[in-house]
Amino acid sequence: MQSGGMTPHDALRVATILGAEAVGLGKDLGSLETGKLADLVVLDKNPLENIRNSNSVKYVMQNGRLYDGNTLAEVWPNARERWKSLWKDEPATKAGIR
Repeated sequence: MQSGGMTPHDALRVATILGAEAVGLGKDLGSLETGKLADLVVLDKNPLENIRNSNSVKYVMQNGRLYDGNTLAEVWPNARERWKSLWKDEPATKAGIR
């Protein structure tokens, strides 16, 4: 959306607040407010300066647990390595190749 002419600020609002409202969840999701669910990401760089900075994830918080953005290892409240996935990290066949 930002490449279509929106400012980085407006693109982030569409992806969060307005997106939650569009699917009928604006009272529970989309912004940090008292009484709302508060899963969030912490970025290393400011996405308002460049929207591509939105991929600089340092931490992810889900259900009150803080995870490292690169490894998904839990950082807080219990430091531990990422759980072993049942799936491989890469598909056996690359997309478009048979």
